[in-house]
Amino acid sequence: MLAGGVGITPLRALFESLPGGPGEVTLVYRARNAGEVVFRDELEWIAGHRGARVHYLLGRRGRGRRADPLNPVALDRLVPGLRGHDVYVCGPPGMTHQARRALRQAGVPRRQIHHESFTF
Repeated sequence: MLAGGVGITPLRALFESLPGGPGEVTLVYRARNAGEVVFRDELEWIAGHRGARVHYLLGRRGRGRRADPLNPVALDRLVPGLRGHDVYVCGPPGMTHQARRALRQAGVPRRQIHHESFTF
C-alpha cells in the first residue's frame, strides 16, 4: 500500500484487514514532515501485531528521479518482490499519478495497481 496525505484514511483500514501473513503486507506512507503523519501509533501497533512493515517517506518532493522517494528504484528496495504484489495507492492526484508511473516503471502490471485520488 502506498498512501499520501489524507489517503492514509482508507489505507489504514486495509493495512489492518487485508489478508496476508507476517512479512507479506507493507505500507509506505508519504508525508512532508513527521507532524503530517496521522495514525502513527495505530499503524505501528498494526504492523507489530500482524508482522507487517510500515515505511515513512518524509520530506518535500525533490527534483529528479533520485531525489524523489517515490521513484521505481526506491520503491523496489522498500518492497521486495514488488512486481508480484497488488498495490493500493491513495492520496492527492499528483502523488497518485507519480506513484502509478513509478510502479509501472518498476515492473508492476497495470492490473495490479489500484488507485484513488483525493481532491478538496
